[in-house]
Amino acid sequence: MLSSLILATAFQIGPFYQQNDDFTALRPFWSQQGETTDVLWPLFTSHRDWWRFLFFVHNQENQEGSQFEIMPLWFNGNGRTLEGKDESYWGLFPFYGHHPHIILLYDIDFALWPIWHRYRMPIRRGTDDQTFLTSNSVLFPFFHWRSDGSFGIWPFYGNSYNRSDYSQYVLWPFFTWKESVADRDTAGAGFSWMFWPFYASIDCEREQQWMVLPPFFSHARVPDGYRTRVLTPIVEIEERAKRSRLSVFPFYEHIANRRYFDGAKIDEIRRYGWRLVEDLPDEFRVFPFWVSRPDHTYFRLWPFYEEVQVAEETSVGRVFPLIPIRWIDGVDRNWSKFWTFYICEKHVGYTDHSLFWGLIRWTTSYL
Repeated sequence: MLSSLILATAFQIGPFYQQNDDFTALRPFWSQQGETTDVLWPLFTSHRDWWRFLFFVHNQENQEGSQFEIMPLWFNGNGRTLEGKDESYWGLFPFYGHHPHIILLYDIDFALWPIWHRYRMPIRRGTDDQTFLTSNSVLFPFFHWRSDGSFGIWPFYGNSYNRSDYSQYVLWPFFTWKESVADRDTAGAGFSWMFWPFYASIDCEREQQWMVLPPFFSHARVPDGYRTRVLTPIVEIEERAKRSRLSVFPFYEHIANRRYFDGAKIDEIRRYGWRLVEDLPDEFRVFPFWVSRPDHTYFRLWPFYEEVQVAEETSVGRVFPLIPIRWIDGVDRNWSKFWTFYICEKHVGYTDHSLFWGLIRWTTSYL
């Protein structure tokens, strides 16, 4: 074993200043790594075409357009509509606004919300054909109607047309029923109904299910097995071709995944104490104290030591990783050095050590 002791270079001064190939930090005030810049993280972060302030103020500019927002009160921007036209938009919630796209909603308009809003949603009919469904609401959730003829006067009566079913309710949630047509992605053609809170039934081509005091007690049969629930979510038993599951919430859960064609077991998952202890195929966890992987790519003994593989034959270990979850980039760039007094970088045949923020460095070689 060969050890050598050297002083830190001028590129690192305690936990306060650090500089290497693509990273510079003046902690805790400023850091820059590649295209990411932090100022008093999490106060401000910028990256190539966006910046945010305290996670609530966000600005983005790219080839598709620009947008500025102060969640959830204000937004404005410009971009292209679904028809390919340039459009400017803005909104001051809840008074008035128009937004071209949020998650799956397009052309969103609102005024004095919840007094009125309107939006469109895509309906895919095939690989090359997509139409849109327009929904309107006045005094949400009491009055709503859609371009396919669906409407509702909540809670008295409402109906809804979907791709594979036609749903209705009277005095929601007490009386609901649904007529389904043949569809490969659902339970198939059949009829379902519920008289809440007493009883519910599903009778379709690929699923038969009854529920007593729904959703607390239920039993469902499907072509490849069954599922039983008692006092949902406390007890759940599932036995199917690809998976079996036993859950006694919050004490225990066991899942076995199998190959569909021969039933051979692929892997198993065991959880104890509502995921406080998890035995996974590729990892064992005792939250927040212990995490280990059988392939040795990650290990944590919180709050004392953490080691992660960063390349095929390189791993980095740190003493006192005080954050009880895996590395958060912003924390690692701007704050973790203040409580990380020792770091080691393991390579094949040797280990580089850094003590007191690089003030003392040495290399250990294995001959």
